Amino acid sequence: MKVAVSTTSGGLDDKVSEVFGRAVSFTIVDVEDGEIKNVEVVRNDFAVRGGGAGVAVSQFLADKGVNAVITGNVGPNALGVLSSAGIKVYRGSGLTVKEAVEKLIKGELEEITSPSQPKMGRWRRGGRGQW
Repeated sequence: MKVAVSTTSGGLDDKVSEVFGRAVSFTIVDVEDGEIKNVEVVRNDFAVRGGGAGVAVSQFLADKGVNAVITGNVGPNALGVLSSAGIKVYRGSGLTVKEAVEKLIKGELEEITSPSQPKMGRWRRGGRGQW
């Protein structure tokens, strides 16, 4: 199984990023017989796009043969592409990459089946944090 985890710097000790399409990097982990066998960190060049970052990175991960994604939140367009490619998405907020992958192996992560709500502004009320 090949698992892509959204991260900020990459590696097994990095935390799972709360964002998917605009994550700085992805840590791609190969799992064989319930064990982590290979780790690759790839920079997310799509993160700086004006729009469509989630869709672009979803297609990139599908092309890399990823079977599962672990992230914090995922938007509707990205989730649609991942679902169409047969890639399951799981929530790994607050965990390290290693912890999240180990929980996935044990079946302990929550599957994300509907898109996350957008969080806009500093106080999530939209705009630039103004009331």
